[in-house]
Amino acid sequence: MDFTSLEIYDIDSAKKIVDKVISSEDGVPQYKVHYFEKIKKQLQVHTEGKIFSKVINVFKNEEQESTNFVVDTYESVTKGSIWRGIDNIARIFNNTGFNITGDKNTIQALSDANFFGDYIEDFISVSTAKDPNTVQVWQKRKDGTWESEFIETEFIKIINEHEIAYIDVENSDYTIEVDKTYLGSVNSQYDDINRRVTKSYFEGVKYKFGDNIKIIYINNFQYIEIVKKGKEAEVIIENFKTPLKHPYTCTGVQEIAEGVYDSAVAPFIPFGNHALIQHRTYRSVEALFGYPRMSEVELPCENCVRGMENCEVSESYPSGLKPCSKCSGTGHVSLQSTFKIYKRKLFPDNPELNANVKPVEFFTPDSAILEYNAKAWKETLQMGEDAIYIQQRVETGNVESAKSREKQLESMYSWLGRISNVIYGNIQDAINNYCAITGSGVATVEKPMSFAIMSELEAFDYLNKIVITDAPIFIKTSHIENFLNKYISKTSAVIKIVDVLKRVDPFVFYTQGDLQALSDSGVINDTDWRIHAYAFPLLMQMYTRNPELLDLEYEAIERQLLAVVDSKIKPKAIGMSSDPNDPTTKLRGSVGGLYTMIQVAKAVSEGAYDLDAAVALIVDRFGLTEEEARKQLGTPNVQIPTAV
Repeated sequence: MDFTSLEIYDIDSAKKIVDKVISSEDGVPQYKVHYFEKIKKQLQVHTEGKIFSKVINVFKNEEQESTNFVVDTYESVTKGSIWRGIDNIARIFNNTGFNITGDKNTIQALSDANFFGDYIEDFISVSTAKDPNTVQVWQKRKDGTWESEFIETEFIKIINEHEIAYIDVENSDYTIEVDKTYLGSVNSQYDDINRRVTKSYFEGVKYKFGDNIKIIYINNFQYIEIVKKGKEAEVIIENFKTPLKHPYTCTGVQEIAEGVYDSAVAPFIPFGNHALIQHRTYRSVEALFGYPRMSEVELPCENCVRGMENCEVSESYPSGLKPCSKCSGTGHVSLQSTFKIYKRKLFPDNPELNANVKPVEFFTPDSAILEYNAKAWKETLQMGEDAIYIQQRVETGNVESAKSREKQLESMYSWLGRISNVIYGNIQDAINNYCAITGSGVATVEKPMSFAIMSELEAFDYLNKIVITDAPIFIKTSHIENFLNKYISKTSAVIKIVDVLKRVDPFVFYTQGDLQALSDSGVINDTDWRIHAYAFPLLMQMYTRNPELLDLEYEAIERQLLAVVDSKIKPKAIGMSSDPNDPTTKLRGSVGGLYTMIQVAKAVSEGAYDLDAAVALIVDRFGLTEEEARKQLGTPNVQIPTAV
């Protein structure tokens, strides 16, 4: 449709929109209707647990009774898996946050309306899990403000590039009906199955609207509300100050045809479908091979002849014969007593019946086919989970390699990057429409370069794995920076904690072995080592006591942390020299000096070195007073031998 050919409606001409909606004139193209329904049905099989038609109609030679059993006992084994993937997307994008720049009043208005949180929530619950071709529009509230709404395809009656008309369900009269042709067949066999399906799962729901409905029509220039009450219609028209580029925003993430979108979790569906068919096969095999079979010997019934016994002639039994009351007309009786005891009878005139035959015998079917089918559907389901990057649980005893974990994170990052390109582009389109409708100043949302793929605990654990590797420090530092930039949200506390530690502790990414090597070569002293040891635990202690600490500027946090660290590492010994040129000060300030003190104290404690001699050595070499030296060395742990 040509942008300039759009009709500008007044109150009288706007009433024609009602006729278009009811008659579907210039409505939704048929190819889109077909795709919309197909995509929704395929997705909801897994997200809502609706019955998958192929578990019924691909088993054409199956008895009706068996098919009815499958329908009555059907459960979707894929629902939990696909929702793990959907929940991951929700967690990642909710925690990643939004960086908005531009007009402050616009940003505040969008924030007050909770636009960003609601958009992600609707994107997850509707576009991702229910109807990928849902569109976003701005709908006017009764108080005159505007709110974001997601409109499902079922309620869209007209849609093209420059206009949309839909039914406002919340303000319309309707009833819900069940579509009895949900499985796509109308013969007697499937009619019975449809009755079972709709009874169990309320499938094929359709809305039937009455005479009182509210229609919203939006084009590039106008917003129109039409309230139809019987044959009458009330019309409200608002003309936009600035024309909209598009009157609505698509919310799907993968366009598969013009104006037709798939869900973010669509890669799961082929594997999920196959897993459902395999699980259905497994249940059939389980019924055949999952339980022992019993073979029981029966004896001829002595009370009848071929299942019939004599009786009085009557209208019911004109021949004078009726089914045997003992064997119910079978002509045979079980050896089993009321108490499940098998009693054998001997027949002298019929030796064959006296043969040494077990009265009952159990046969165990081969379980190999059962084990294969039990394993097959689970393996297929796992491939579906891998397709949407669900992080698999690591079984006890199996340690996931860092390289494998890194590859999985890289793949997940690329997947989320593709999704975010569309999501944040759509969000920007929605913001642009809001600004045009309300005449507000421009606001821009920035697409994130990192995602909150990991929780803070996961992030610290992964960072620790990187730090303890033997790789050169410049490689580890680059690896850590890359990790933080991709997999941790910029709003996460982890980012600021690591940045503060880098400012305070230049050796933050060094291992204990790295530090020991630097100490032995005289590159670092005891103060450097103590800062490295104290900085992180003290910062976390400060953050725990005051969660608002990280809201401060970096310089303020750094000053507070250094003050606390300094209080832990300042020398406290009485009479100690603070002159940096004093050799005793240099010895005390080294890791080697601390090690020497410990070894002397150990020798005194074990009785290998005289206490007075040790005190004199410490006073001379470390510059302590005699009293302080004795405190440092402690009391010798020497057993005095008892005279005999």
